[in-house]
Amino acid sequence: MSKIMYKYLPVSVFDVDKIGKIGIRSKQNHSEQSSRCTYSPFSPQISEWCMEYFLRDATTLFDPFAGWGERHAAAKNFDKVYLGYDISPDAIAFAKKHYNVHNILANSLTEEIPPHDGLITCPPYWNLEKYGANDGLDRLKKWEDFLAQYETVWKRTCEKALPGSKYCIIVGDWRKKHIFYDFTYQTEKIMEKCGMKVFDKVVLSQKKIYPIKFHMPQAKRLGYTVKVHQTLLVYEKV
Repeated sequence: MSKIMYKYLPVSVFDVDKIGKIGIRSKQNHSEQSSRCTYSPFSPQISEWCMEYFLRDATTLFDPFAGWGERHAAAKNFDKVYLGYDISPDAIAFAKKHYNVHNILANSLTEEIPPHDGLITCPPYWNLEKYGANDGLDRLKKWEDFLAQYETVWKRTCEKALPGSKYCIIVGDWRKKHIFYDFTYQTEKIMEKCGMKVFDKVVLSQKKIYPIKFHMPQAKRLGYTVKVHQTLLVYEKV
């Protein structure tokens, strides 16, 4: 227990600690610029949670959106093989420099997907974040086109999952220009189409990170809530 990073019981709401202005976001002024304007660092607590529980029996993990290397580092610490694809050379270089892990410069829309018995990922949030590659899903102009290609990635990936595979997918909803994007629900619909069975759902709460004095006036002015959580969707290949 002394080696466990997170301090909370494995319940359906997990309080995520603030990551802070480190690494990827270190040059941003969050008082003037949205923290979602570039890559988001992935919480090491969530990685450890997934490795400790949902992916404990997995040996080979695939990640179609490998990002900056945090998930690869966690898999390495748990002696698991991790195969992560990412289309951004900057992300590949960052993962090697900061975590000493080797992700693969590849597009999950077209590259051959390896067989695997586990998955952990955080998909791109379409137009909310910028991912630094010209052929990324974030470059698509329409939400419908993004969802169509996003679904294609999951169809190709799920086909290569071995029976009994567990998938850990971190997703969230957001608003941009007063339009609500129900990314969590859309992901759930896609996974159902792909024949994946729901195994668990965990709310990843960041409510302690967002001061009420900043967000209460915004909620009153706009008439709707501020999104301060993501959801960890866990699926099983049957």
